[in-house]
Amino acid sequence: MEVGLRKVLGIGAMALAVAGLGLWANGHQAPAMQARIAAEAAQVAEGSVHGISTMVSGRDINVAGLADSAGERDALMVALNAVPGRRVVRGELELLPAAAPFETAVFKAADGGLSASGHIPTEKARAVLVPVLGEASSGLVLASGAPEGQMAAVEAGIAALGPMILGAAEVSDGKLRVTGEVLGPAERDAVLAAVQGLPEGAVQTDLTLQDDGTPPDWTLDYSAMQGAVVTGKLPKGLDVAAVAGALGLDRIGNEAQAALIGDPAPEVPALFVALKSWMADFERLRVRIGQGGSRVEAGFGAGADPELIAGRLAEALGPDVALDIDVVTSEQAEGTERMNAATGQVERLSAGYWLPVADFAADRASCQAQAEAVLGGATVSFVTGSDRLDADALRVLNRLAAVIAPCAAVGLKAEIGGHTDATGDPLGNIGLSQRRAEAVRAALVARGVSAAMLRARGYGASMPVADNATDEGRAKNRRTTVLWSE
Repeated sequence: MEVGLRKVLGIGAMALAVAGLGLWANGHQAPAMQARIAAEAAQVAEGSVHGISTMVSGRDINVAGLADSAGERDALMVALNAVPGRRVVRGELELLPAAAPFETAVFKAADGGLSASGHIPTEKARAVLVPVLGEASSGLVLASGAPEGQMAAVEAGIAALGPMILGAAEVSDGKLRVTGEVLGPAERDAVLAAVQGLPEGAVQTDLTLQDDGTPPDWTLDYSAMQGAVVTGKLPKGLDVAAVAGALGLDRIGNEAQAALIGDPAPEVPALFVALKSWMADFERLRVRIGQGGSRVEAGFGAGADPELIAGRLAEALGPDVALDIDVVTSEQAEGTERMNAATGQVERLSAGYWLPVADFAADRASCQAQAEAVLGGATVSFVTGSDRLDADALRVLNRLAAVIAPCAAVGLKAEIGGHTDATGDPLGNIGLSQRRAEAVRAALVARGVSAAMLRARGYGASMPVADNATDEGRAKNRRTTVLWSE
């Protein structure tokens, strides 16, 4: 009996030993199997579009996350169910909504800030854009349905926005449309270079150049009635107000485009400084400055001597400026008044001449003072040795006529005196002074002064007002005088 008991106990011990060995084996194989299942499940997850998550508990696979489409979801579930050793696959993959058309847009504001709207196919794609868009990338909504090439077009569009002042890069189903403003041709070419790697037909651009790159070519138009305006394309940085100042004008209307590229403009062109002293005489003026050079077209009022004026102006402007001179006949009605844009004086049309409107009482003393004030400020000049009125006599004669006309109209008579210096033959000087006095009288009559109220007399050098031994004295002695009588 003792022997039997020992045998039973021996068999029991052996059974326990066998059972313990089995438990030991199972305890060591289960973790290895779980690790293998987890590794294969992770490999399946790694191939998903949006990076689904898998977790293995024992031999059960738990799955969660986004599937890009029903097809991807089904394929992932099939692959997970095919993992060797798994028991069950638990969980459900959420389907990402599809966008059709799939659109992604990035915008650049004038201050350089970027914003975005539309869709992004993956978070990985969003991460690629974050370094450029920053927080703006959060404006893109995750969606499925992006065609091949969508993100390549978006990245090319963002690169194209770089050289732009402002604009938009809009991608719809892989096709990019870039619109906006660029500074000039160089920036336009940079935009086109940024998108040239995209497939043919996948890009459309609509760019506005703030400067088309053409060289400056501009025109100043002036009329005594309306003032001045510039048109065309101005050099970069040219100050229109400075041009007005050079001409002695209060302002110049600006209808021109300003160049934004190229070298900055030099100082105001010198020809405007040369024209300043003539502005009161111009009825109209056109100055054009471009690649073909500079051209001045000047129109003077009645009484101008185009030949003499052309010579004087050509000398002042220099050989590099083309010049055209003509005489303008006013189309306004007799007695029309205007404000001369260059002088600021009110003028009245008299016999085709624009004469300043003089405001004074027309009595003998006032008329004498007014005439002397005019002739004291400027001399009626002649071509040397002749009775031909010089180029700059026009303005003085107009001012003188404006004073004499109202005085003659109230019955006062004026003697126009001609005086020379003592150079040359005394009798010849008397004859020359007489002809010059008659030339002034004729000019005044032409401007509407009654001929019956004027007479001319030449005094030669008999009434000097300065020393004829000096150039300055002789210049003062060559003069015109007006003497009033009842």
